Amino acid sequence: MKCSMMSLLSRVVAFGAALLMAAHARAEVNLRFVCWDGDEASKVLKEEIGRFEKAHPGIKVKFEAAVYDNYFDKLLTQYAADAAPDVAMMNPDFHQRFSKRGAILPLEPFFNQAPNDVSPAFDIRGYYQNIVGACSYEGKLYVLPRDIAPMSVVYYNKDAFRKAGLKEPDGTWTWDFVPHPEKGEKDFLTVLKKLQRKDARGKVIGWGYAPGWQSLFTDMVVFGQGASYTDDPEDPKKILFDDPRVIRAYQFSADLTLKDKLMPSSFDQAGTNARQMFTQGKVAMLQNGIWETPPLRTEIPSKDKGGFEWDICLGPAYVDGTRAYPSGGSGYAIMAKTRHPKESWLLAQWMAGPPGMISMAKAGIAQPAIRSLALQEPWIPGPNTPADQQIPKNRIITDQSAPLGKFSPGGILWKEVSDIAKQPESTIYTGDVTAKAAYTKSNAVAQARLDTLRKELDLKPYDWTKGALGGILVAGLLLGWVYYPEIGKRRTLRQKKENRVAYMFLLPWLIGMVVFTAGPMILSLLMSFSDWDIIRPARFRGLGNYQEAFMVDPTFYKSLLVTCIYTVISVPAGVILSLALALLLNTKVRGMPLWRTCYYIPAMASPIAGALIWQKLFQPEGGFFNMLIFGIHGDGGIPGLRTLLGPLAGANGQINWLQNEQTALGSLILMSIFGAGGGMVILLAALQGVPQYYYEAATLDGAGPVRRFRNVTVPLISPALFFVVITGFIGSFQVFTSAFQITKGGPNNATMFFMIHLYNNAFQLLRMGYASALAWVLFFVILVFTIIQLQANRFVHYEGSER
Repeated sequence: MKCSMMSLLSRVVAFGAALLMAAHARAEVNLRFVCWDGDEASKVLKEEIGRFEKAHPGIKVKFEAAVYDNYFDKLLTQYAADAAPDVAMMNPDFHQRFSKRGAILPLEPFFNQAPNDVSPAFDIRGYYQNIVGACSYEGKLYVLPRDIAPMSVVYYNKDAFRKAGLKEPDGTWTWDFVPHPEKGEKDFLTVLKKLQRKDARGKVIGWGYAPGWQSLFTDMVVFGQGASYTDDPEDPKKILFDDPRVIRAYQFSADLTLKDKLMPSSFDQAGTNARQMFTQGKVAMLQNGIWETPPLRTEIPSKDKGGFEWDICLGPAYVDGTRAYPSGGSGYAIMAKTRHPKESWLLAQWMAGPPGMISMAKAGIAQPAIRSLALQEPWIPGPNTPADQQIPKNRIITDQSAPLGKFSPGGILWKEVSDIAKQPESTIYTGDVTAKAAYTKSNAVAQARLDTLRKELDLKPYDWTKGALGGILVAGLLLGWVYYPEIGKRRTLRQKKENRVAYMFLLPWLIGMVVFTAGPMILSLLMSFSDWDIIRPARFRGLGNYQEAFMVDPTFYKSLLVTCIYTVISVPAGVILSLALALLLNTKVRGMPLWRTCYYIPAMASPIAGALIWQKLFQPEGGFFNMLIFGIHGDGGIPGLRTLLGPLAGANGQINWLQNEQTALGSLILMSIFGAGGGMVILLAALQGVPQYYYEAATLDGAGPVRRFRNVTVPLISPALFFVVITGFIGSFQVFTSAFQITKGGPNNATMFFMIHLYNNAFQLLRMGYASALAWVLFFVILVFTIIQLQANRFVHYEGSER
């Protein structure tokens, strides 16, 4: 009895403990926190999250590190799928894509919470006001700034300046479009010229200056002249890439790299980047944001270990004294679908407040967005700063340049129209076209596109009830078309029973086809008549998407033409190579299975891995193809190839295969041909199925190898050939991976395949309605050409057929 009482008591205690644990689990708030910061910053953020959780015992934070590429596209998609985090890292350039769609919350309502409520009263006035303005939309703050990152920081190699007989720059220098030698070290171009180094043959091997990316320097020149890329950064109505000041800035930037060789060009940076060239001593100065500090501390060894001394200074002002620099920054936004807005605010306020900012400042990663913190330790080195954190010493310039920062326009339409305007940018930098010729044309196209998009901002809501009825009608018509031939046919009871059994066996496939193929196709057809960004309610556009494709979209016909050229060349070339390999490998030679495997392996390789390998082969400096043509040092190579392809070389004497409009598409076609192993296997199987007695009979009739191939081989393998051609054609019209990985449609849309254009509209611009219309256009293009090809079926020999 006593044991049973003890057993009952223990069960009651266990049950009570379980209830308490369940209640505690319900009371505990779990937040998801997503950032794109690198490994060093992620480490700091995780440590700070631990301190936040200690200060707020009822809140647990799950930190998720993301990569910056396509970060905002993925975040919007997560929001549409109700899978978004509670707090997400955001920057001034992209937040309008969220705030205008209602995907993130305005933060002012959290500011005035009583100190004894969830958070203390909050004051935004201590933050740099230019980034506060950049993180706002229609007067409301949507992103709480964590850091400001003016890209006016110039990292300089002290040793390089000493060797050139120059004093270290103090930031009081100026730039102009022409050098002013009389100003000496106060003239930017004069300093670059003195820092330039050449080898014995006169080839430039050391440059004075390298921006993190070339348009960074161009932006500084544009802003320094008082110019801008649009009339209103928040709601652009005019695109100004054809402004003479903008054109002059782009041409100046291109000339500095290609003609004067004072900055490394894209050819010189092939296979490397500006920071690596700086750490290797190839460039004396590097322009970028302060975020380069942590990697430079680790990548540049001390002077006694072969490194060099370095520090930072302010970028040059325009000759008239105007200072304006491109600026970045980041902060944290609260997603609108969070179930814990107050706790999310607590986290955002902590991470974008003094605790989070001080942690990032200690690591030298990010300049605090609160100015008082940016003026003291640990951001500004002082007596308490560790020795390894002392460099760079001149960090006070980050505060001096912060108010001078210019942020990129953030209008919701800006990305699409600016991408159109900037299509020829890379060709300007490679010297293939002048800035004036390029932007006079592209700016007009982009402006027309912006005008069109602005006219459609007030469309009527999409009536999904009528859409559903339309979908049912389409499905009914399809079913009627399929089953119409069967109507009226008389069947016996046995046949009816067999049909029912057959349908039962087919039912799993039919369900899968309806759910995963037919259903999405009908939905995409309905979507093609809408303007829908998958977040806001769809709006009815009628035939507007199709009209836009055929009459307005400047990229539609270009992408279709590029895809057709690729198909017309790559498919026949691939089939011919596949057939040649199949014939070569259809011989009984020792070790032939090994050779077959070797030729087939490229077809099995990952498209991404293959693209990366080809990218290395095609790179301008040190690439395999350029070494074949021009030799290792540019003075050799195969004479015939050098004569034939030499005119395609750029200013550096090398061919930039993937960034030259004349060679980019051909390079991708060459890549595709080396995947001929897939077709080879099919044709090899067909060849091995040809009876040998046909060849023996043809030989007895006096037929030579060519006649045997034409009259015996080709007819008997024609079904396999026909299959390879059809599938190759369909696959080539859907080419995407290699081009997206290597060129992303550039340069100047030279490799803008139809699928890349579709992808950009669907997942980067979130124009799902228009992307659906493009998908249906592609479907009918492939269908029409496939039907035309099927007419050639009469030339195909099927053994046992009547014809």
